[in-house]
Amino acid sequence: MPAYAFTYDIESTRPDPHKPFLDAAAEEGLLYLRVVGPNVCRLPNTTVWGIFQTRALAAAAFERAVKAAAKTTGKPVNVEKRLSFSLQDSGYISDVKKLPEPDWTGSNDFETARLHQLFDDFFDE
Repeated sequence: MPAYAFTYDIESTRPDPHKPFLDAAAEEGLLYLRVVGPNVCRLPNTTVWGIFQTRALAAAAFERAVKAAAKTTGKPVNVEKRLSFSLQDSGYISDVKKLPEPDWTGSNDFETARLHQLFDDFFDE
């Protein structure tokens, strides 16, 4: 299945919607960590990715995460800009990376990234 990424700008408000958005995005299958080569890597700020059958399904998951973040914060979450793209032929470097922990290595790269995002304090923002 194809992988899609989103880079986005969310309007700054109080309370800050970014963490609630990332939590909701993870529930929708959109992560801020990715396995690249042997390492689990942090994507650039305000970038998430996931595996979906189509770009439309990926966009729908992103929109559900925005709505869930708004529900959590009690305020509208305004996505000022958003770019979606396929990761089919992408390159990537990160200064925040490490080899996967055996306890958080899943059956595939997506699952390994998800487990590290959930449990590895090394990647906390």
